[in-house]
Amino acid sequence: MEILLVAVCIVVFLLGVIVLSPVVVTVDSRSRQVRVHWLFVLEFQMPLPGTAGQKCFTIFRTTVPIRERQPAAEAAGVKEEKPAKAAARAHKPRKKRRSRGEFLMRCLGDSAIRSTLAQQIWKLLNRVCGSVAFSGSASDISLPDPALNGMLAGALAASEWGQRSGVRVNFVGENSLFLEVRFLPHRVFKAVLLFVSGLPYRAMFREWRAVPAARAQ
Repeated sequence: MEILLVAVCIVVFLLGVIVLSPVVVTVDSRSRQVRVHWLFVLEFQMPLPGTAGQKCFTIFRTTVPIRERQPAAEAAGVKEEKPAKAAARAHKPRKKRRSRGEFLMRCLGDSAIRSTLAQQIWKLLNRVCGSVAFSGSASDISLPDPALNGMLAGALAASEWGQRSGVRVNFVGENSLFLEVRFLPHRVFKAVLLFVSGLPYRAMFREWRAVPAARAQ
């Protein structure tokens, strides 16, 4: 019994550390990479758009390369299905998509569902934004005109925002950006739970049951 209690405490402690540990997202234009790391154990790297490189995932300093998916048309060994089988398979998902589309339109047409959904989405966005914090930023700016560089450097030095922002002006033509963002998973999880629990399920179920009746008329 004592061993079981110790194991439960260890599991609860580890879950608490996982949920309360922030996820750090770093954007560095000098290295042309975006990094996402969590718990100093998991890390994901990807190059910025327009930069040559490969995505990779690191677990305990072991790099796992991520292979890009090939388009279906370029995949080797793909067999063409017969037209009858392909049409039969496409017919069933089409009916499901049609039912879902009718259900969605009926929900959006209900003023009570629409207003409740708008309120819940607004609260979700506010809670998710509240879980995000900018933990660090630095940038180098160099304008084409040296006179404009001097004016910008003077304005930044004279303002309190310029002194706190980490923006530096240089005269060598270098432009760079470093940005670090942290967000807490438990706040995002809480926001999603509150959003899901606040949906008008009774009204949505009533509209779902009304879809076959409306189609039969």
